[in-house]
Amino acid sequence: MTTLDHGPAPTDAAREPVHLLRAGSLTDALAQLATEGAVPLGGGVGHALARQARRPVTARTLVAVADIPELAGIAWTDDRIVIGAGVRLDAIASDTRLREEWPVVAEAAGSVATARIRRMVTLGGNIAARDDSHDPPVALAAAGAVLTVRGAGHRRTLPVTEVGSLSAGELVQDVRLPRSTPGARIGSAYEKFLVRGVWEYACVNVGAVVALDESGTVERLSVAVGSVTGGPVVVDLGALPGRVPDADLVAEAARLAAAATRPYSDVRGSAAYKSLMIAEFTRRAVSKAALRAAGGADR
Repeated sequence: MTTLDHGPAPTDAAREPVHLLRAGSLTDALAQLATEGAVPLGGGVGHALARQARRPVTARTLVAVADIPELAGIAWTDDRIVIGAGVRLDAIASDTRLREEWPVVAEAAGSVATARIRRMVTLGGNIAARDDSHDPPVALAAAGAVLTVRGAGHRRTLPVTEVGSLSAGELVQDVRLPRSTPGARIGSAYEKFLVRGVWEYACVNVGAVVALDESGTVERLSVAVGSVTGGPVVVDLGALPGRVPDADLVAEAARLAAAATRPYSDVRGSAAYKSLMIAEFTRRAVSKAALRAAGGADR
């Protein structure tokens, strides 16, 4: 066990030492997480940022889980893709098969911060942080991904949008994406708006998935929006499938996305400004996803 010194802090609670445990297996990790005040530690970026900002640290024990075998790797079956919670974002962004089948997910992972940070951040840690502006959860929500959650003596699945229901002692084991059938016309895309540059949280981020039938009509359309209250929010676009993916459909999807979400004002923009950006970046994401579904060159 290692004691971490997290430096000066504004409260007495934050000055308490934090103990680091290294789990060798999923079973070990779940046993260690059963300890009161224990939380899982992925790549450690979130914890480091909290220390740097001198925010109070409530966890008394961190359980390092990023390198345990049960959380590693990307597995492909006939009907699903299973991404371990310990997989780093850089590995997701650079995975050739994932970029081909689910570009929205690879693009979101590749848009996070800097290359150095992406080599540290784990997928599970990024999701479990429950930050509405994080990129991968938005893309995964649009793709219909589900989480495998483990706790002491139990296992359950839940949509990415319900990660807030994680309880003490639980951790994300993996993320599961559906496979498309051979020949399916499915396209996806991720778009985000940054006010200043790469080293900041998104002002607006949008993931879109478009599936076309043989005639070129929209069979399925999914849009998820982040950086909004309760995000990521999957927008109800139930009336749009059955139409051709033309400019009118794209404009309607953009309008519905802006109407269905509640952005908040912060240093990146007012709520009213963000609503305009949600519409614009939904338009971009849906347009690109539709082009890819139709076999366009933009991949």
